[in-house]
Amino acid sequence: MRWRRSRADAPREREAQPLVLTVTEPVTRDTAPEIVARVGRMANTSRVVIDLTAIPDFDTDGAAAIVGLQESYGPDRVTVVGLRQATARIVGIDEVILTAPEQRPESGWVIRKLRAISVVQGADDQPVSTDDLEPVLDSALSASNGIVVVDLRGARLTPAGLQAIAFASSSAALNGQELLVVNVDAATGDKLRHAGLSGTTYVAPEPLTD
Repeated sequence: MRWRRSRADAPREREAQPLVLTVTEPVTRDTAPEIVARVGRMANTSRVVIDLTAIPDFDTDGAAAIVGLQESYGPDRVTVVGLRQATARIVGIDEVILTAPEQRPESGWVIRKLRAISVVQGADDQPVSTDDLEPVLDSALSASNGIVVVDLRGARLTPAGLQAIAFASSSAALNGQELLVVNVDAATGDKLRHAGLSGTTYVAPEPLTD
């Protein structure tokens, strides 16, 4: 006996391979509605992957609108990828796009602003300890920005610094914020991953160099 494939099976076959929407324009309050509408049309018939890796800029309103699509349709229908990578890349570009640094008293750290993102990083190119990182993280998180980035480039992660990041991770999760720890070397990454960070904290390694 030979079984015939029913017509009802055809849509499932088409949905096996999701449609990938690669976004290359800024994701902001002004541009997000068009992206949301585009995804909505695609999601009516197919699974959709929204790739934000190449975006040149975003604000929290735009990012929230895109991430909200995944919540609306469900992760089985709409998946968002690349936001962490985009943030790490944007933070690493020329500091001219950032506001003047907010120097923390008696600290080697500064807080810079990239639109609605707070960036915590060393005040200069000299190695900096994370012993005095806790008050800086507290200040950055209290600014109510949706995303707080901790740039560990050139920093030495001490036990006090590890504890400060773990506490900030919990605070960010409770406040509905995301904490991104970027420019992390392999040894530091292992320590952070064993520190019990929350699900809204992401660790991005140092970029590979030639």
